[in-house]
Amino acid sequence: MPSAIGGYMDVRAILLLAAMAAGPASAQQVHKCVEGGKTSYQSAPCANSAPQKTWDATPQYDTYENQLRLERIRQDMRQRDQRQSYQASSGGGVRGVVVSQYKEPDRCQAAKDHRDAVYRAAGIKRSFELSRQMDDKVYAACK
Repeated sequence: MPSAIGGYMDVRAILLLAAMAAGPASAQQVHKCVEGGKTSYQSAPCANSAPQKTWDATPQYDTYENQLRLERIRQDMRQRDQRQSYQASSGGGVRGVVVSQYKEPDRCQAAKDHRDAVYRAAGIKRSFELSRQMDDKVYAACK
């Protein structure tokens, strides 16, 4: 019988040693130390002084939800990169006919160009009356 009890003791001792060797996995501390005007963050306590701050830093484990979220982000990034590479290879963005919202786009654009030329000539100290007059002309041409 002593050998059977001794056998159980050996298994318990091995399990105890294995548990101790695994170490603390759940809670670790971070110490903020200031020595000689320099700040350092370390897992060991400060050497010469008390830490300015100490907090627990538990490791963050990936959850299934986080993995799904990261995969969605990766897919979105791949799609964006594919669109950008397609646009770059095709020479730009969308091609096609430009449809203006204005009845007479040439007249509207001419009024805008005229307003810009008058503004450049008047400079930044133009009057409110001049701005109002030019904006009214553009509005009349573009409506």
